Amino acid sequence: MTERIDGHAGTFDKVHDQPHFRISAIPSAEISLSWMAWKEPGSGSPTRFERKDGYLMCLQRIDVPANPHWVDGRSVVMPHVIRGQSLLADLNREHTAIVHTAVDCISFYVSRRAIERFLDEHGLPRVASLRAIQGEALNDTVVENLGNCLLPAFQHPETASQLFVDHVALALLSHLVASYGEREVTIRPASGGLAPWQERRTKEMLLASIDGKIGLDELARGCGLSRSHFARAFKTTTGMSPMRWLLVQRIERAKDLLTNSPLPVDQIAHQCGFADQSHFTRAFFRIVGVTPGAWRRVRQF
Repeated sequence: MTERIDGHAGTFDKVHDQPHFRISAIPSAEISLSWMAWKEPGSGSPTRFERKDGYLMCLQRIDVPANPHWVDGRSVVMPHVIRGQSLLADLNREHTAIVHTAVDCISFYVSRRAIERFLDEHGLPRVASLRAIQGEALNDTVVENLGNCLLPAFQHPETASQLFVDHVALALLSHLVASYGEREVTIRPASGGLAPWQERRTKEMLLASIDGKIGLDELARGCGLSRSHFARAFKTTTGMSPMRWLLVQRIERAKDLLTNSPLPVDQIAHQCGFADQSHFTRAFFRIVGVTPGAWRRVRQF
């Protein structure tokens, strides 16, 4: 297949107006590859990348301070990115930024179709998505090294070996799927799962003990099962352990309070069954990828 977003920057607003603008693109059968750079503009450069069913990995070749950034119209917290780090963006969402600094980055665009074809050709499990955590700078040495080895091809695309470029693109695609792929989870009523009444009763018991002070013994007794049988059956039915399922529910309750109440974070932590604000912050970050305070600020924009 050939999925190109010709010129790459063609989907950015006002990019070509930047002083000393430079872009170089090289074709590949699986991934669109481009190198884009411009010198620091005086007042900031508004840029927008339109929605596409795919992902964009940007390798930064210079230090980039945090710039104002919006995703689907909402302000998000962006990190200071140092040379050699990367950012991974889900282009199913619209990204807009005001760039106050110079730009020098190598970009790799991979479509959903390219990912699915790669998985099918290699007999690999399906991937639901790539894990693109907004506001996280990635220390990915594989992306850095693969990007840098393409520089001669960007500088002289007329002499670049297509075979070499395609091999690098496939190596990068393989790395993205292996390192950032979120496997699809299909919940099936499998042999050995909980009966509907057992699942309902267990979830009610867990939610009634939001602080997690309920043990497997009590949950298993409520279903008339042994501890080991219950633990296996619950995971078969929900795809998660009871502890993980309850943690997800607590985080969802916290999200609702962060969005719809003025309560401070420490009180929300208490209401959602966490020992203290520190415990809540660590658990929230593991599940959501940002702190509760940052998540609330984005939703209040």
